[in-house]
Amino acid sequence: MPVIGDKPTHGVRLRLVLGRSKRAYEGAATTPRAQWDVRADVDEARVEVKTAAPAEIAEWIRRVVRIAARNAAAEGMPLPRVIQRWRADT
Repeated sequence: MPVIGDKPTHGVRLRLVLGRSKRAYEGAATTPRAQWDVRADVDEARVEVKTAAPAEIAEWIRRVVRIAARNAAAEGMPLPRVIQRWRADT
């Protein structure tokens, strides 16, 4: 199903793009009522998320990025260029 519109009708939409450094993602987390800028710095052992989003959303973002980084490392691949996720509940 294609994404229609800028904001989801419910839940949280996450879109992150890998920066030129290849170690940090930038993007946004969007709900029907708010949008927050997101920066996720990826180190070999950890992921640090910088955002004004509520703690629950920030922790979800950290986990999403950590899983993507772990999967890439396990497969011997570079970090994904784009991470897009949607979560039904907020």
